[in-house]
Amino acid sequence: MLTDSSLPSAHVGYAIGRNVGGAVLRNRIRRQLRSLLEAKSSNMPAGWYLVGVQPRVATMSWTDLGATVDQLLTKVASS
Repeated sequence: MLTDSSLPSAHVGYAIGRNVGGAVLRNRIRRQLRSLLEAKSSNMPAGWYLVGVQPRVATMSWTDLGATVDQLLTKVASS
């Protein structure tokens, strides 16, 4: 995360490598993460974010992925 108060909101990029799975799976994960992070964007300080994904994310349920995103945002907020 790189905070930037000149930005109106958080800008998020996604790094999802081929080791996670095929293009269809990577795009599904990106859409899920985008949806989760947009819902929580009001809690995110303005800045630049890069979300990296490990292969185990491909097997996570929606609930587990949401809980993981919540944990990461809590960690970011405390730093």
